[in-house]
Amino acid sequence: LGALAALLGVAAAGLYASWGLSLSHYDAKAHLVVARRILDSLTPSWEQIGAVWLPLPHVLNALPVQVDALYRTGGSAIAISVAAFALTAACLAALVMRLTGSRAGAGLAAALVALNPSTLYLQSTPMTEPLMLGLTLAAVAMLVEWCVVADSDNERANLQVRRIGIVFALACLTRYEAWPVTVVALAGAVLTRRASQSF
Repeated sequence: LGALAALLGVAAAGLYASWGLSLSHYDAKAHLVVARRILDSLTPSWEQIGAVWLPLPHVLNALPVQVDALYRTGGSAIAISVAAFALTAACLAALVMRLTGSRAGAGLAAALVALNPSTLYLQSTPMTEPLMLGLTLAAVAMLVEWCVVADSDNERANLQVRRIGIVFALACLTRYEAWPVTVVALAGAVLTRRASQSF
């Protein structure tokens, strides 16, 4: 499903680019400016990351947007959005499959997101929402897997917990909406694990 979503995302991004809509939102251009000025400004430094936005999307684009073509088109940031869109669809399908065991339900859940016109447009721009959605859903899917499948190997279990923490941290460095999701998901995971250990 992730590969299909990626193909759909690339096609949608190409279509919106051909219509000249990739950078039509003011924030889409602003994200590129913030990323570019980290290395290319009157006072280049890490302090240029500072803005109302969280840093991860700008750090990821800091080097690519030094290439004028990628800066003017938003190509690198759009590629990240498309990859995050595919990750979102794949993780949502995996999450539904894990919780329900229904292939049809997993496919439908992924299709509802992947075929949504608003989501398709958003992933065709340098906006930060697609990256946040992809990282947050990936972290939640990993967390659910950790709750459901208890690993008896402590070293492997600890590695899995660290990976989950890293993905949640990356989501929290992308958009503020990931913060409450992270708190609720981690609290739910703790309660779930405690409840399963008490049986």
